[in-house]
Amino acid sequence: MVDPLPRQPPGLTIPQADATPGARAASQEPMPSEAPLPAQALSFDQRVYALVALIPAGRLATYGQIAELLGAYGAARQVGWALRRLPLPSSVPWQRVVNAQGRISMDPSRQGSDWIQRELLLGEGIAVAADGRLPLAAHRWQPADQSP
Repeated sequence: MVDPLPRQPPGLTIPQADATPGARAASQEPMPSEAPLPAQALSFDQRVYALVALIPAGRLATYGQIAELLGAYGAARQVGWALRRLPLPSSVPWQRVVNAQGRISMDPSRQGSDWIQRELLLGEGIAVAADGRLPLAAHRWQPADQSP
């Protein structure tokens, strides 16, 4: 039988919802967010932000990859919506997460964030084609690989 949830790669620490509200390990660093965390279990969005914060500059991940690492296989769209809810500018490096085809999702409904994402990635040394294509294979983030 196949395990329905992916196993966490070695060396990767993803914050999990605590069994008791307010219980957090003293060794955990604060969550990268725009507002203080309430004294309750971490939400899906907060877990997405914490994991995306681990992606080093010059690396890319896909929405589906983030969902799988969180143990939420098939929730790529929810990862995208969580990142879309971030107020800009943000300390969370949301620009490093792209679609499964290795493209920036160019869409007028993104209110210009697609062009912001393009400029931020260019600033990190990642080539971006005019149609939003990225060299995903060359820049794909592997959680055990923390080097740029």
